[in-house]
Amino acid sequence: MPKKLEGKKIVLGVTGSIAAVETVKLARELRRRGAEVIAVMSKAARKIVHPYALEFATQNKVVTEITGKVEHVKYLGLEGYADLYLIAPSTANTISKIANGIDDTTVTTMATAALGSKKPIVIVPAMHGGMYENKAVKENLKKLEELGIEIVSPKFEENKAKFPDIEIICLHVERALYPKEMKGKRVIVTSGPTYEQIDPIRFISNKSSGIMGKEIALEFWRRGAEVVVITSKPSNLNLPDFKEIKVWSVKDMLEETLKEVKKGCDLFVSAAAASDFIVEMAESKIKTTDELTLKLKAAPKVLWEVRKIYDGKVIGFKAETGVSDDELYRIAHDKKTNDKIEMIVANDVLERGMGTIDTRVLVITNKRVEWIEGLKPDVAERIVEIYVEDIL
Repeated sequence: MPKKLEGKKIVLGVTGSIAAVETVKLARELRRRGAEVIAVMSKAARKIVHPYALEFATQNKVVTEITGKVEHVKYLGLEGYADLYLIAPSTANTISKIANGIDDTTVTTMATAALGSKKPIVIVPAMHGGMYENKAVKENLKKLEELGIEIVSPKFEENKAKFPDIEIICLHVERALYPKEMKGKRVIVTSGPTYEQIDPIRFISNKSSGIMGKEIALEFWRRGAEVVVITSKPSNLNLPDFKEIKVWSVKDMLEETLKEVKKGCDLFVSAAAASDFIVEMAESKIKTTDELTLKLKAAPKVLWEVRKIYDGKVIGFKAETGVSDDELYRIAHDKKTNDKIEMIVANDVLERGMGTIDTRVLVITNKRVEWIEGLKPDVAERIVEIYVEDIL
């Protein structure tokens, strides 16, 4: 697991929702991502989860009352120790108190301090669906957003506004703590393979997993961008400003990409392993034979077609097999020049990269030539860092 929260200190406020039982797992996941976690529990929360459970999960003493140590100032005051205040879960009662300046629990006192010192705050509502739809609660959530507090949308199931997946909460926390170099920018990313139908049940494709495209998209999202991902392998992440469009064939990908580019684009990331060939599909299943000849023809190049309507910034990708580092550099440099793109990411996928969790890539911009090796989330983070440093 990449340490996206390495060195960050998070105060985790827990209130009296039954979803409080999920906070042990949440605290451990935040720690796995590198954060130090200090739990703060309201009296109602302690009726659901014992403080010892969160002490075990965080490896820190749990704050259950404000004492002479003025814990709210120590952690979330103007010079407080913590970087962010996460209230998860938050009841309708706590939401309404914070929105109206009421401060009568450990959790709301911490919120008062965090708001006054302008620490980032993320709130995760969890309650019965009818309570969430209450007009007063809705108005209070709007007030919190106007105060700059980020609200994580609940997962709606069984008439309940349930605790979201822990992955979603952690992504919100990461975004709240990342620099916002891409705020106000719209980034379009193509990702994953395409599938070209031979007949109704068979197709031609490749080994691409779509992991790199997804991770690059998330890196730009963490940095404040509005991101559109056009992919055959959507991750179905319920995130604000993060839209996924599912496609199947290279023609589908091209059609959807052109639609999105026309709506506005500040950066196009051509990370998909789109098919180089298309085949005319048979209307019914092809019968099994000893030998079958397929007639392939060249597929449209998504990047080339995008370039006909878009002259902005582009990150391109180039995959080769069985070439030397010098040869890969030459091929990548030529593509960067010929396609008139600001950054090229190239790799030899013969042994790893396509369909694997790790990779080794060559990045070329007008300012640098750099090799990057490691797990794809870490490589994606470095690629985006280079874009911000060299091109943005």
